[in-house]
Amino acid sequence: MTIRSIITRDPIDTVALDKDAMDPACGAVITFSGTVRDNHHGRPVRMLSYEAYEPMGQRELEGVLSESLRRWPEIKKVQAVHRLGEMKVTESSVHITVSTPHREAGFLALRFIIDRIKQDVPIWKKEFYEDGESAWLHPEGGVPGTF
Repeated sequence: MTIRSIITRDPIDTVALDKDAMDPACGAVITFSGTVRDNHHGRPVRMLSYEAYEPMGQRELEGVLSESLRRWPEIKKVQAVHRLGEMKVTESSVHITVSTPHREAGFLALRFIIDRIKQDVPIWKKEFYEDGESAWLHPEGGVPGTF
């Protein structure tokens, strides 16, 4: 089993991560790439910024991946990379891969991982809108300014 958890300020190389996820014992490599979209509830978005308490964030991210291995021991490789700093529309902010012999466990684990990252890892998102305004978003539902 291989765990790789990274919090970075560099652009995420999704192609390299997907290649690293390949394993000859696995018939399924499930991926999720969260990208910056151009709107939030119809409001035009120019860019996002993510901030974190990095030591705690790294520890919590690794804990989420470790928990996924406990729940789905058939996982051979699991990776999660979350980017911090400013990102433009279409850039990847989070990328997760789960490699398993069969797809069911991979899909379940991936859903668990992204949900737990949003719930447990201390990373905060701020949206910058085309009209010049900005707002910090609550991770549950993305409601501006409701912490």
